[in-house]
Amino acid sequence: MRVGVNTYIVKEVSGNGFSLDELDVEVLELGFDDVEVLTEEGINWDTLKNLACLGAEFTLHAPTSEGRNVSVDLGHYSRMNIVTMERVFKIASVLDARIVVIHGGDIGESYHRAFANTRRQLMEISTIAEDYGIRLLVENLTDSRIGAFPHELLPFLEENVGVCLDVGHAFLSAMKYGVPMDEFALLEAEEIHVHDNNGVMDEHLPPGKGMIGRNYIGWLIKAVKPDYTVLEIRRYSRPESVFEAIDFVKSLKKVRAKGVAV
Repeated sequence: MRVGVNTYIVKEVSGNGFSLDELDVEVLELGFDDVEVLTEEGINWDTLKNLACLGAEFTLHAPTSEGRNVSVDLGHYSRMNIVTMERVFKIASVLDARIVVIHGGDIGESYHRAFANTRRQLMEISTIAEDYGIRLLVENLTDSRIGAFPHELLPFLEENVGVCLDVGHAFLSAMKYGVPMDEFALLEAEEIHVHDNNGVMDEHLPPGKGMIGRNYIGWLIKAVKPDYTVLEIRRYSRPESVFEAIDFVKSLKKVRAKGVAV
């Protein structure tokens, strides 16, 4: 298991947070809102060169429907979604990244239309990703987007499409709809996004600073056994809580899963 953080808290990428030396993690998840490496006009090659010079291992989080610099909404069929995702794969290739996480589409007026558009575009995008030697992971989301429940992700899975389990999103779905959190542990997730919240908003707190708690998060990671565990922290009251979160996840690498708990 490789332990990482989102680039929102990496000073060398976003200008916020902490230096790479302070964080001492194995991988960075590049967010396209954190640095203007891609816009609607195309790739900023100078910025990409600077990222490559960091010498870090990367996974990438594809632009979302709310992206500041560039957006992708699979709920709406658009050739621009396909063009943008191929640019994402080009960036991934330069950074020698082999994993790209993507969101299902916004539901809008029709759930079924958004579901069909998401599936249709994912099939096309995954084929392009394969040409670049990149694996696509679909992330579970909240109820305004396709993929809030574990079973919704299953029709998207194919040879080059896997799952990214977002713990915070899973908890919000569990709190709103009563979906057992343990059902998410049954997904064969290759990457896990770790953050905490209080059951109402997607707060992106350090583990243990919300209602999910470290014990359950720890069990979930050990049960799923992902290749990558990425701390997606955006809000914290003390810098120390970020370092404590990293140490906590790193400690799980030394412990074997012990079946169902909690």
